[in-house]
Amino acid sequence: MWVYRSPIGNLYIQRQPDGSYGLLYHGTVWESCSTPEAQADDVYLHVTNCWEWDKLSGKVANVPRDLSEWEIE
Repeated sequence: MWVYRSPIGNLYIQRQPDGSYGLLYHGTVWESCSTPEAQADDVYLHVTNCWEWDKLSGKVANVPRDLSEWEIE
C-alpha cells in the first residue's frame, strides 16, 4: 500500500481483491486502475472521482508526480 499525505488527509493506493489498485480515502475506494502507477497518475491529474480531491486541481503544491514519490506503508 502507498500513501500520500495530502491537504485533505491521507490518500492510499491499495491492491483490491480483483487485482486492481484502488484509491482509498476515508474508508471509500473512489476508483480503481489496472496498475498503481495509473492510479498515482489519476491523483496527480485530479481525475479520481473523489470530488474533495479533484476540486483542488491547480490549488495544491507538491502533489506527487508519480508513484515513486508516494510513501510505502
